This record gives sequence, C-alpha cells and structure tokens, in this order.
Amino acid sequence: MGTQQNTCEISQLLKTFDTLIQLSQASFDYQLVLADIWLKAFSELTRELASYEAKGETIDNWRQFLEVWSNIFDREFAQKFRSEDAQAIHGKFLKLGMSYWLEQQQLLEGVRKKLEVPICNQVDETKL
Repeated sequence: MGTQQNTCEISQLLKTFDTLIQLSQASFDYQLVLADIWLKAFSELTRELASYEAKGETIDNWRQFLEVWSNIFDREFAQKFRSEDAQAIHGKFLKLGMSYWLEQQQLLEGVRKKLEVPICNQVDETKL
C-alpha cells in the first residue's frame, strides 16, 4: 500500500511540475505579445512626436505627453488583442494559470495531510 501511495504522490508532484512548465511557456508567449505591443506603441509614439515637431507644435507638459502616449498605447493594445492569435495566447495563459493553481492546491493538500497539519477550520475549533 505504501509503494502505491508514494507512486500517487510522485505522480501528483510530476503533474503539478508539468503544469508549471506549461504555464511558464504560456507566460513567455504572452510576454512576447505584450513586448510586441510595447514596441509598436513606442514606435508609433516616436512617429507622433516627430509629426508634432514637423508641424511646429510642442507638447508643453507631462500631462499632454501622457495623454498622447496613453491614446497610442490603448489603440495598439486593443488592435493586437482583437486578433485571434493574441486572444488564443492570452486565453491559454489564463487557463494554465488556473490549472496550475488547482494542481498546486491539490499538491499542498496532500502534503498537509501527510504532515498532519490542521486546516484553518481545525485550528479555529481548537481555540474555542
């Protein structure tokens, strides 16, 4: 019985680790999408600032600058996340994040039981 239980525990540990690896890859893919947005937004901001200069206009304060930057970033972000590819990457990242959280909770529950650590309700009951 002990060997079978150890096999189940190792299996749970490997499953959690595999989910963590998948989450790491999905996170990397999502970070690439975000990096692309930032690069495009910065490039567009540079063009916008150059067009201000070409027209002889100036940005007089940080508030104006941030308004221009925010409008550009919002536009680029919305445009990118309208694409099916970006939505799929974002969805996969969120799904794997939740899967990892569940796997981690199951693993921690197994460790808690193995070490006979009481859960919050049991601790609260002992205080009464």
